[in-house]
Order: sequence, then structure tokens, then C-alpha cells
Amino acid sequence: MATKLGKYEDIDEDELLASLTNEEIQELEKVMAEIEPDTNIPTGLRQEDQTAKQPTGTFCREALLKYWENETHRLYASAQPCFPFYEQQNWGLRTGGDGEKEARSSNWNFVDLSRLDCKRNGNSGQKPKGIHKGALHHQVTPERPSGNPTDIVKTLENILSNDTSLNEVNLNNIENISQEVLVSFADALISNTHVEVFSLANTHADDQVAFALAEMLKKNCSITNLNVESNFISGKGILALIGSVQYNTTLVELRFHNQRHICGGQVEMEMVKLLRDNTTLLKLGYHFDLPGPRMSATGILTRNQDRQRQMRVENTSIHT
Repeated sequence: MATKLGKYEDIDEDELLASLTNEEIQELEKVMAEIEPDTNIPTGLRQEDQTAKQPTGTFCREALLKYWENETHRLYASAQPCFPFYEQQNWGLRTGGDGEKEARSSNWNFVDLSRLDCKRNGNSGQKPKGIHKGALHHQVTPERPSGNPTDIVKTLENILSNDTSLNEVNLNNIENISQEVLVSFADALISNTHVEVFSLANTHADDQVAFALAEMLKKNCSITNLNVESNFISGKGILALIGSVQYNTTLVELRFHNQRHICGGQVEMEMVKLLRDNTTLLKLGYHFDLPGPRMSATGILTRNQDRQRQMRVENTSIHT
């Protein structure tokens, strides 16, 4: 090996470099720069420009910065939401005072709706005192249409009057409805004997509404389907709903999946404990994350379905 490398010791480097062409010298400089780059040069400038294309125009840094600034303003202005004039006026009226509380009310202005629970005091066929039809119709339509054609005032009046033709109440996707109005619906359903399906999915309902619905389920004897999916109910509200089911013998389907708050393993295990005392619930609209509570809930629902089937068979045999 030493004899093979010895022949390179007598090479004259100056003569070798002098014999190189300009292209070869440039190639050698690139190789040397890659092998041992100059640490005094910033990283982004160590590699030489390899673009052979000639510039098409002169570069002006100030003009480029001005263009970026104007383009940013234009994009920001085009991204601003465009609201009708009447909505801007209404929003301006709500900017003073307790703005956060008014925002949570979601642009609704029901008058004295908190008194609607007077139905529980025995006024089964009368309107609650202190509420007149004109007050109920005062600003009850949301500023943004939700696509749900339900008339909030008329539906609430029909519930309070125990209208026999009203069997289903659908409030789904009405996002501008306040929590107080939803609580009033729950209070009004306590003594109603004809509504069988109550749906309020995607209405921003929170634990306050869940607690009111739980109290309603303890006393209502007609609702068979309750849907509160896609809301803001936490684990406490879910447990309150399921806890009230053990006092209810008519509810068949309960749906509360896709809440903003994650229930967690502890809440799911408490759900199963509360469901064991119920024998009439047949469908549960919730996907358990833990396999243990999921299997237990499936077993409970299967047990209830078997009991319902046995009761139908017994009733059929009695009548025959």
C-alpha cells in the first residue's frame, strides 16, 4: 500500500493546477466547498447560485414589501364575514353591558319564559300568568335561519296546552336558541301526556338543560325517544340523564353521542351501574370507548329486549 501511494508524493501541485481548464477549476472549487464549507458564511449562502437563467427584471426590495402588505390587506378584507344591515344593527345593540351573558343567550329574547314551569302547579289547561301571546312572539325568530321550520312559540304553547295532535317536538340544529328556552321546554313537558319524541340535537345544550331533562324524565310518562346528540353536555349531565331513566318506564331510546366533552372511563362505568336498574330502555345512542362498559351495556339492552319480547308473547297468548 505504501509503494502505491508513494508515486503521488512527487507530484507538483502547482503544475497540476496550472494545467486545469477554467471549467475544471470551478468544478474543483465546488467539490472543496462541499467537503469543507466556510463556517463564517451563513448556511443559506454557502451553496453557490446554480441558476443559469438571466433575471427578467430588476429587484426592488421596497416594492416587494409594499406588494406583500397590500396583498395581505386585500386578503384580510375579503375574509371578513358579510352580514345584512339589520344584523349589524342588532349586534351593535348587544355590545353593551354583560356582553358575554348576552352572547350565551344566542340572540333570543323570550319574556318571562322562566315562569313556564307553573304548569307543574296544576294549571293544566291555562296559559301561565304573566305571559301573553304578544310577549312570546317578541323577537323569537333567530337572525340566522337554521333550516328547521319548527315554530318555537307555537310548539311551546301546544306543549303547555297538552295538545293531542302534538306527538313529536323537533328542535334539531336551532343553534340560536338559548339555554333558558330549552329548560322551559323541559319544564313544560313534565305534565304533558302526548309528546312521545323530543329531539334537541346540535342546539348547544349544556348541563343546565341536561339536569332539567333529567327532572322531566322522572315525572313524564309519555316520552319514548329523547335525542340530545352533538351538544355541550358533560359527564355530570349524562349521568343525571341516565340516573333518571331508572325512574322512567316509558323511555325506549336515549341518544347522547358526540358531545364536546369526553365522558371518560369513570363516567362510562357509572353509566353501566345506573343502567342495570332500568328494564325498559332498548336503544342507547352512545359509543363506549372502553370494551368493558360497552359489553355490559350491550348485555343490559339485550336483557331488556328479551323481557319486552317475553311480555309480547305472554300478552298474545292471553288474548288468544
